[in-house]
Order: sequence, then structure tokens, then C-alpha cells
Amino acid sequence: MRCPLCGGPAQPFAASTRKTSRTYHRCGSCGFVALAPSARLSRAEEKARYLLHDNDPADRGYRDFVGDFVRRAIIPFAAPGDAILDFGSGPRPLLAATLAELGYHCDLYDPCFAATRAWRRRTYGLVALHEVAEHIAKPGAELAFLAGRVAPGGAIAIRTRFQPSLEEDFDAWWYRMDPAHVSFYTPSCLERFFGGFGFVLAFLAPPDTIVFRKTALG
Repeated sequence: MRCPLCGGPAQPFAASTRKTSRTYHRCGSCGFVALAPSARLSRAEEKARYLLHDNDPADRGYRDFVGDFVRRAIIPFAAPGDAILDFGSGPRPLLAATLAELGYHCDLYDPCFAATRAWRRRTYGLVALHEVAEHIAKPGAELAFLAGRVAPGGAIAIRTRFQPSLEEDFDAWWYRMDPAHVSFYTPSCLERFFGGFGFVLAFLAPPDTIVFRKTALG
């Protein structure tokens, strides 16, 4: 199998608990890990799984979680009134609503809940993927296209849980247990990927947040 992020050679390995075992592929070049295609959910199963997520906009804890991402990963990198794309907005797009309240113009896209197409012809001051990148089965193609939607000087902000620093901790890692999570990143693999499109690392806050700025020539 070729790495779905960088295209390098990826080797299979099994990650197991006492109850389950799943096959993954780890890239020997960039370190990205992908769930084996045979273990992935169907689109219908994936949508049903998303609807089980407890992402209630009225929940104070969830609002604080989203607000933290906005405060640290979006506001410092987006100009006032910027056009922002909420990629993978979900069934109840709290992120977009929060950004609209702050005066940003926000477009939505979600393959299950907001399958719009106009955004594909637009450019944005910032593209946000909040708890989305782990669901993308073909991240190389998807993230490359999103990189092209960012205007020069703009940014792409991602929240996804980074892989454990030790490979042996992957088996017990809670984040991989969600059957809808198929892609697992490290900051370095993302930095290498976006560097190829003229982006530089602008902000990193382990365990889950990273922002890249597109250079003026990107």
C-alpha cells in the first residue's frame, strides 16, 4: 500500500486490544498511519456514527472546546471579516456559528450534512478542519485541494489528535478506537506535507492543534 498522505511505501501492522484487532498501514517515509481500507465504515455507517457524537451546541463543555480552537487557532491567523471555510462542518456547525458571531463570513462543507460545491471555486483567508482530518480516507488529495483554496498569506487550521510519541502506545490509544477515525497524523508529517504547497508552520499546540500559514508565493 502507498501512503494516502505522501505516497511513500506503507507497511501493515495490527493494533489489538483484548476485544478487537484492526489492521493499519504506517508510512516509512512520513510516519502517517491509515486504517486498512477493508476495516473502514461505509458512508451510511459513517454518517450514523457522526450522529451519535455528543456535539450539542448548547453544551457548555463543547462550546468551550470549540471556543478554545477559535481563540488559539483562528483569530490570530484570520483578518477581521475574512472568508473562512468550515470543512467538515457536521450536522450542527457550532464552529461556523461562532465565527459568524465574530464577524467572519463562513462557508460550510460536509459530505454528509452540507454537500455544497460553490466553495470549490473560492479562496479563503482561512480553512478550518475541526476534528475532521482523522475522518479523511484520502488526505493527500483532499488536503492538497484545500491548500489550493487558501489565499496567499492565509492559513489552514487543524484540530486532530496527534499520534502517540511511542509506536507501542498506539494499540491502547483511545483515539483510534472510534471506527470512523481512519487517518492519524504527526505534526512532522503535516509540516512536511504542507511545506510542499508553500506553507510554513505558524502554531503548534499538542496534543491536537496545528496551524500553517501560506507564504505570499504559495
